[in-house]
Amino acid sequence: MSDNRQIQYPSEKFRFIDGFVLVFFILTALFGLYLFQQDLMRTFEIRGVEPAGIITLRNNVVQRRHDDRVLWDRIFVNSFVYPGDLIRVASVSSANIDIASNEIFLNENTLIRIEGSLDNLGNFRVELQQGNLSISSGANSSGITLNIMGNQIQTTAGTILDATAGEDGISLQVNEGKVEFKQEGQSREITEGSMLSFNARGEERVIPSAIVRRPVPNARYLKDDPQERHIVNFEWSRVNVSESEPVRLEIANDFGYKNIVSVIYGLRNEAQAEFDVGQWYWRIMYQNTVLRKGWINVIDSSSPAQISPAPETLFRYHADNPQLRLQWEKSEWASAYLIEISDEPDFSSPVIQKQLNANTFITSDLGQGEWYWRVKPVFSSVFIGDASFSSEASFIIEHTNDPKESGIIISAEAAEKARAANAGAARVSSANFSVSASLVHVFSPVTEPMPAIRPEPAVQPPAASAGTGKGQQYTIRPGDTLGRLAREHYGNAMLWTIIVEANNIKNPDLIYPGQVFFIP
Repeated sequence: MSDNRQIQYPSEKFRFIDGFVLVFFILTALFGLYLFQQDLMRTFEIRGVEPAGIITLRNNVVQRRHDDRVLWDRIFVNSFVYPGDLIRVASVSSANIDIASNEIFLNENTLIRIEGSLDNLGNFRVELQQGNLSISSGANSSGITLNIMGNQIQTTAGTILDATAGEDGISLQVNEGKVEFKQEGQSREITEGSMLSFNARGEERVIPSAIVRRPVPNARYLKDDPQERHIVNFEWSRVNVSESEPVRLEIANDFGYKNIVSVIYGLRNEAQAEFDVGQWYWRIMYQNTVLRKGWINVIDSSSPAQISPAPETLFRYHADNPQLRLQWEKSEWASAYLIEISDEPDFSSPVIQKQLNANTFITSDLGQGEWYWRVKPVFSSVFIGDASFSSEASFIIEHTNDPKESGIIISAEAAEKARAANAGAARVSSANFSVSASLVHVFSPVTEPMPAIRPEPAVQPPAASAGTGKGQQYTIRPGDTLGRLAREHYGNAMLWTIIVEANNIKNPDLIYPGQVFFIP
């Protein structure tokens, strides 16, 4: 016992270092809260500012920081940008901004600031702080002012230019049109096919280069024929390279040109190359010197496949026009879709012609008759080329005086094709449906989102009558869907149309907790 009383324990007195650490962390937390408050207030204030432009394309990591804000946030397609914004593009990333009909494309590792005009009446200004960008001023544009390390470049309608800023200096080339270049109060005109280059000390330098007129910087082509390769024409002029010296065009599928897939030798000032869908990198070489390099993107713009209704589907209705949902596959890079519905197969006078953002269209405006429909993807103006309409598909709407005959029927052959084309859905045997005169009940005018299901044993649907036969009452609960009910009661989510017909449900997408349905 006496030995235990002699043990020395560390002092429990509060040390100075402990107080310092505590104060430090409290101040750090308060500073973080201050930064968050400043960022939040700026978010509220920005709502009252007129945007300068909009993001039309974005690839990978693109961030924006509002003027006077301290935090960076991710930026997405259709996001607005404002005067004072800093926009930065990370490695292997890119972005396209539309500012007053000026398309500004930012390559990877690029940082810009968007500024308003000096008198708030003239053109917007863009400061290139580092990286590479290209500007294409539209025919209706009044131009834009580009600021590179204190040098002012004023574009006009129809101007296409490429500019680079970095530690070793700046360069500017004019692909089309002309610009006014201002430096230290002096002004000069730079015309199409010319370039300027300055080192980090601001001294003009002479370097071998090529001014590429075709393709435009960072060109994006639409290819609507899956069987054919897309032909791209290259055209350039030389700068500080003799016309008698041959050059070559190298094409790679990687940014570092480690995997060169094609080389065209002995070129003068033009070339022609074929490309499949994908992103491709090209460079014009003189001996071991890169005169110019860039990339192109070839996009598959072939017409999307129509999903539903299946061809020759018959919609029978008794009272009101049926509510139909037309659906088609999504097209990568498409910003919208143009749908046409006509009572003539040549679509000479479409009854419905709408541009939609989604790959589905719901309508109840169509009455009795045979109808034809087609769809075409719509792409941003930054893409070169056009897309094609899908082939026409048809369906029939028929009025009936017998309420029991109302519904949707489809030929067994068309049903099989529809199931095969429905990606993600399990194959379901035709024995799962009651067949009468080669017609099968499989689709509803408004389609329930179909979950992926495992192949099930054949299920014979019961008679769809709420008044006779075996069945039960069911009260809808939160989270229920008709597909889920069909899977629980029949073992197959595809049979949800039985519940629809048994309860005369007009809009299968609109069910809510508390409703009582009869489950045959």
